[in-house]
Amino acid sequence: MSTELEHEPSPQPSGPIARLRAGIKWLNANKKRFFWWWVGYQAIKGIITLSLIWIPLLLLWLRSRGEA
Repeated sequence: MSTELEHEPSPQPSGPIARLRAGIKWLNANKKRFFWWWVGYQAIKGIITLSLIWIPLLLLWLRSRGEA
């Protein structure tokens, strides 16, 4: 019989509060990565919105006034 204690992996808490806390901890550990993903997403969304919505609207408006 060994005197050393065997370490068993601690069971993951399965309650909703424990899962929420684990999720918040994971988000806090990855917040820099998510920030830069968010910046990239906003840049791409802005380019698409500008090119597919605002530029055509501006051209239609200028043509209706006879300026383009």
